[in-house]
Amino acid sequence: MENEPFVSIVIPTTGNVKFIRGLVKSVIELDYPKEKFELILIGDFPTKFIKKHSKIASDAGVNTIVEYNPVAAGKKRNIGSEMAKGSLIAFTDDDTILKNDWIKNAIRHLKENEDYVGVGGPNYTPKEELPFAKAVGRIFGSKFLFSFRYTIGHAKAKEIAHNPTCNYIIKRKIVNEIKFHDTLWPGEDAEFDIRVIKAGYKILYAPDVVVWHHRRSRPSAFLKQMFNYGKTRAQVTKMHPSSFDPRYFVFVFAFIFLASLYYISWNKIELLGFVLSMNIPHFLLGSYFGILGLAGALVGYQTRKLKQALYAPLVLFIQHFGFSLGLLFGFLKRA
Repeated sequence: MENEPFVSIVIPTTGNVKFIRGLVKSVIELDYPKEKFELILIGDFPTKFIKKHSKIASDAGVNTIVEYNPVAAGKKRNIGSEMAKGSLIAFTDDDTILKNDWIKNAIRHLKENEDYVGVGGPNYTPKEELPFAKAVGRIFGSKFLFSFRYTIGHAKAKEIAHNPTCNYIIKRKIVNEIKFHDTLWPGEDAEFDIRVIKAGYKILYAPDVVVWHHRRSRPSAFLKQMFNYGKTRAQVTKMHPSSFDPRYFVFVFAFIFLASLYYISWNKIELLGFVLSMNIPHFLLGSYFGILGLAGALVGYQTRKLKQALYAPLVLFIQHFGFSLGLLFGFLKRA
């Protein structure tokens, strides 16, 4: 593998995530020569997790560099890329587990597709997760509800508009040229890819470039995550109006429509000579919760797990509600 490129694995971290243990273990076990990659951890401040696991990586023969700077994740990635020796930057998060052929497969796809500057792949849910987190992963993995980056069944690499930085291998010169937004978080990776595409570059999704990504294991943490996703999606849309996608606003429009029907029915306002029955908004609301229930039944059928079936409707509702609330907040908030 003498001709294989040198790769810099860059990971922004708060330094307080216990899952970094599994990440470092998977870095050590990568099926790629240790003299051909380095691990760069960018933390806020020294913590016992960073100290302990950077030493474990170093003792295992991985060239490990630790830098401290209490800035947003995007700025940390820029710092890591500027420090990196590799011609490729392999971005991931501090709560992932890397498949042992992660780097090898990414490099193969980039060699086979020379017109592309970066490649990512699916991020699955680890088997050891708690039931709520597994339900989140199962909902994310639905081919009917979410992007294919969470699912199996796509045998070939294909062009994509966005790869999340939990699983993104990209040429260092592109990162240093485009750079991540210094303060935007989360969503800085989506904004980065918008500018990558605008600059005329192309990126790939490949089904065999795999990581496992830990999900939020409690409803409150998941609600906060979805609110933040919605808030920054609004910010990104304001920064790049051409990135507007009506799909993000479906729940907001549906809520406004349903609330309007309830207002009209409650106040007996005539429309075209008719007074709207309260049964109509009741039926629509009941249909929505019925769909959530069907999603739970589908998850239960797929997993044969009662807890995941019971959690799935809650996961979907939190996602719709939290993301939409964040979206509205982001649009109403002044820059």
